[in-house]
Amino acid sequence: MKQIITFGFLALALSLGACQSKTQKETAKAEQETACKGDCTKCEKSAEHKVSATTAEAGVYYFHGDRKCKTCKAVGAKAKEVATNLNANFFDINFDQEENKELAKTFQASSSGLYIKSAKSGKIQDLTTFAFRNTINDTPAYIEKLETVIKAELQ
Repeated sequence: MKQIITFGFLALALSLGACQSKTQKETAKAEQETACKGDCTKCEKSAEHKVSATTAEAGVYYFHGDRKCKTCKAVGAKAKEVATNLNANFFDINFDQEENKELAKTFQASSSGLYIKSAKSGKIQDLTTFAFRNTINDTPAYIEKLETVIKAELQ
């Protein structure tokens, strides 16, 4: 009986390990496929607006680090797409760059995040949790909520 239980646990451990390895390989492959093929320092800097912490404009702020996972990339891409379609300001901010550290503190962004700074009140709305929970799992709900907030706060 002890042998059956031992073999059962061993089989379970091996199967979980195999799943973990496969997931990591798939994630690495997806990141490699979507990686920038050119000089990323040029494309990232041209896409980013220069915004100071004291005069942050109203708009959609997407904060991220130097390295982005699949979900981070999707949050930023969809947010930029929606903001562009609604003619709203979109700010792609890499908080790992020294010049963006103060702005990240203003938004209290210590990791990847999505924020809307209202044109009406100047208040900052944090959509990070909703965005990361729904961008991939329920894209239509993410886009709908983002459109609603942008229309209410920025137009």
